[in-house]
Order: sequence, then structure tokens, then C-alpha cells
Amino acid sequence: MARGRKPRTWVRLDCQGVLHGSINYIFNLGEQAVFIKMIAMAEVYGPEPGLISDNEGKALPLEFIAHELHCSPDVLKSVIAKGETDKSIEKSVEGIRLVNFSNYQFTEYDRQKPYRDKKKDDPDKFVKGKFGNIVKR
Repeated sequence: MARGRKPRTWVRLDCQGVLHGSINYIFNLGEQAVFIKMIAMAEVYGPEPGLISDNEGKALPLEFIAHELHCSPDVLKSVIAKGETDKSIEKSVEGIRLVNFSNYQFTEYDRQKPYRDKKKDDPDKFVKGKFGNIVKR
């Protein structure tokens, strides 16, 4: 768990993205499972959401990550290679970054945002209208 960051042990997934997104044609089914687990790991490990690293921002060994994800190192390497090709994963000295991590998160706030952004109704629209003379307040 990262120091100085409020721990969160859950993530929300964009169900449409998981069911119909690019992970379905980029990764095979086993690799999809590893990628979904990487989303969870990217929340829990590292100094910032989306980065799988140690508390100092250094890369964790792939064998350790594979062990934590309950997969073979070969499967993890395949997911990382395909993700780098797709530009959805970046591997660096800092660790493994899920580039679109925030896009995988879908909150209740996001769901309601279009309704909040709608133009508010004018409370005087009926007073200003054709029948304004009969509107009583």
C-alpha cells in the first residue's frame, strides 16, 4: 500500500468497456483475466492510481507481479507486450502504468454527469410565454 495516499481496496469497472472494449480482441480470455486483475492491482500498489510499483516509485519484479496475479510470468509478459503495442500499458523504471486507468473507472458521479450538465430550466419560462398572464406564483 502506498504511503501518504488514502487506501482504497476497490475499483469500479466500466461494464460496457469490459464487455465490448478492445481488450476482447487484443487479449485472449486468460490475458483478459490478468488485465482485469492488473486494474485492481494498479489501484492498490504504487504511489498513484494506475501505476504498479513499490512505494518509492520503482518497478516491482515481474515474477512478483505474476505471483500476485496468480498467473505465469509468460502470460504477464504477453499481456504487457500486447498492451504496449496497443498503447494501453507503459513499462518503465517506475513500474507498469495502465495508461487509461481513469477510463476504466466508472463512478456514480460519471453516470450522473450528463444530467448535471444539462441546461437548467428557466423558472420564469411560463411567465414569459404565451400564457404568462394566467400564471400565478
